[in-house]
Amino acid sequence: MDFESTSVTGRAGLDLFVRDVALCLSVNRDRTPALVWPEGIEAVVAAAREAPPLGTPPPSPEVPHQTAELTARLGALLGCTVVSSSVSLARGARHTGTTTETDLVLLPVHGSCGGRVEPTHPPHPSSPRPPHTLDLRLRLRVGEALYLPRGYTYTLNDVHTPCTLQLLGLHAPAW
Repeated sequence: MDFESTSVTGRAGLDLFVRDVALCLSVNRDRTPALVWPEGIEAVVAAAREAPPLGTPPPSPEVPHQTAELTARLGALLGCTVVSSSVSLARGARHTGTTTETDLVLLPVHGSCGGRVEPTHPPHPSSPRPPHTLDLRLRLRVGEALYLPRGYTYTLNDVHTPCTLQLLGLHAPAW
């Protein structure tokens, strides 16, 4: 399933996307995973679809500029360094990752996949995280953004058609 919308794209769409992700993080940062449907995601999806796979030269100088603009704007608003990468999953594939070093935002830009999120360790009693054990299962689709704070593992699976996700790593020294 592909995401189609008539919403704002380009620079205005990017501004809306950055604002909505920052609002989500202002509530959930360092505490709990969160799923958000940010306005302006169309601009991010369009830019990510135009980008070549990692490790191949870009077809034009404009493509890296769009990703650089996204990471710079989000980083400036959040007060951190944002690094972008991508994960492509073939039908039936599985990908496991962890957020031990950084917070992460997962953005499906093509297709959809299942996902499971769990804490790497039970939270310490003085942790700002809820004391219950979280085992979150969901389906990630284009148009959604999943925030994962440090200390969580995630598994992407249940891929019925090829799926591509953009990963935004949020590196901040003082969170």
